[in-house]
Amino acid sequence: MVQARSILARNTTKLVGAAVLAPLSVLLQGLPPMFLTPWFMRIDFAAVPWVVCWIVFGWRSALLCLLISAPLVGFLGPFAGGIVGAVMKSVASVWMFIVPALFADKLRGFQNLFRRRVWLLVACASAIMARVLCTLFFNLYFALPVFFKMDYATIIAFFSNPLFQSFVSINLGMVGLERIEKSPISSSST
Repeated sequence: MVQARSILARNTTKLVGAAVLAPLSVLLQGLPPMFLTPWFMRIDFAAVPWVVCWIVFGWRSALLCLLISAPLVGFLGPFAGGIVGAVMKSVASVWMFIVPALFADKLRGFQNLFRRRVWLLVACASAIMARVLCTLFFNLYFALPVFFKMDYATIIAFFSNPLFQSFVSINLGMVGLERIEKSPISSSST
């Protein structure tokens, strides 16, 4: 009986933790943009409470916190983005606590994950890779077609046009081109 009450109290604490951190996420989304990229994407801290919720209460509570606050995060604030913003914020952020949670479960607790720095770095790198791949897929097949009403041919043409490529990709291409021009293979073939 006492053990059942202890489990119930723990579950209630996790539920309340998710419910308390969800409005904090919405408040962080409503702040004016702290960082704005050259392509007008806003970098904010709305997902920080979700990660904190995972660290303190576990991945189920973090997922609940995300599900509570994501609809409001998508519609409140200066650069919210509506349903596309809510979906993209959730899709981009969920990996930052789900992947480390999987590593923590394998290592029998997130304390063991934080103690083993190599595994922590592997978990973080894996989370970033999952985020990059998933957001790439969702941007190409969901966000751009829905938000900007672009078809796939227009999207491919848009990103294939060097006038619209980012500063970084153009410079990386020039560095690669310079290396090709200086390589012994290219100088002997001309």
